Amino acid sequence: MAKTSTKDIAQALYESTKGKSGAELSRLLENAVALLAKSRLLGKSPEILEHLEKIRDKDLGIVSAKVTSRHPLARHTLDEIRRALKSRYRATDITLETHEDPSLIGGIKIEAKDELIDISLKNKLRQLQTHLINNQ
Repeated sequence: MAKTSTKDIAQALYESTKGKSGAELSRLLENAVALLAKSRLLGKSPEILEHLEKIRDKDLGIVSAKVTSRHPLARHTLDEIRRALKSRYRATDITLETHEDPSLIGGIKIEAKDELIDISLKNKLRQLQTHLINNQ
């Protein structure tokens, strides 16, 4: 018998519960947990939930992004990043997770989908250094 991946389990769970609510949703989730327990897959729950969240976000057009800067960003800056990412990825919504990195001199780094947008001063200096070294 073929082994079922956690991604496949998450996809099946999402499809079977999509649009359901109340008692019907509760029954489906109870059955899913019982099946996972019977299959000895409860230990894989965090991985399944991670896949489930990605599947849901993709279906709803939600993009999650990690924004790293030296200092906390102002609300209007975060709103501008949100607007730019919404346009870039044609998303219905953007969720931002912010982080501070004191090693950055200035600028920001944005990780969204499988892309890194590095507009930090540290990266610009590294690019300049490479350019100067290669064009001597």
